[in-house]
Amino acid sequence: MITLNRIAALDMALVFAHQGDAAYWHEWEMFHLPGGIQAFDVFNVVIFATVLMLFIPVVQRRPEGYKCSMAIAALCATVLPIHVGFALAGFDQFHLPVSLFLIGASFVAAITHAVVTWRARHEFVAGGVSA
Repeated sequence: MITLNRIAALDMALVFAHQGDAAYWHEWEMFHLPGGIQAFDVFNVVIFATVLMLFIPVVQRRPEGYKCSMAIAALCATVLPIHVGFALAGFDQFHLPVSLFLIGASFVAAITHAVVTWRARHEFVAGGVSA
């Protein structure tokens, strides 16, 4: 059985790796964002820190951890639809095998993450586990 902490960690790792790949492909240009790589790096620090902070209540099984886990899964699931949109808009970035793998695997991991979170919902009880 896949444990929640493991699938959440895999889900986040796939998206974080994708964001590294996104820097290679200049994803900020696809979004028409100003600031180039500098702004993209700041954006990623904020997103990574937020996601990692959301993971703390999940690991501790605090009551809010259920919603935090679902939020992480939802955020990670957005990678595939965003890049399908880019492809439909005519962008040809992210065509290498590992780029495609990271995009597809992040979606599969996110759906699995959401299902495992739902199945583990009884673990999120008052008090949780101390860090």
